[in-house]
Amino acid sequence: MAQEATYEAAQQALNQLLNAIVPVLSKQSENRASNVSARINQCIDLVKAEASEAASLIADCAPQGRPMLAQAQQQLESLESLKVLEAVAAEMYGG
Repeated sequence: MAQEATYEAAQQALNQLLNAIVPVLSKQSENRASNVSARINQCIDLVKAEASEAASLIADCAPQGRPMLAQAQQQLESLESLKVLEAVAAEMYGG
């Protein structure tokens, strides 16, 4: 059965996607579960910190830096997409 499209349903779906994209980081923002926009922004900040750490590793010629940076870049792209969807949901439903 399809769920009715409401702002709350959209928020729940965005939280679920956030958990799928960055499960570990998402746990760190669970205290903001009612504000998915804040959760997304917090996760973006955490991923940017990871990307910075990866860049430092690359500068130090550490082999794990490149895969770490690639993963962070992919996560950032996905999180930015979630931000767009959250903005659309807020505009559409007046949230």
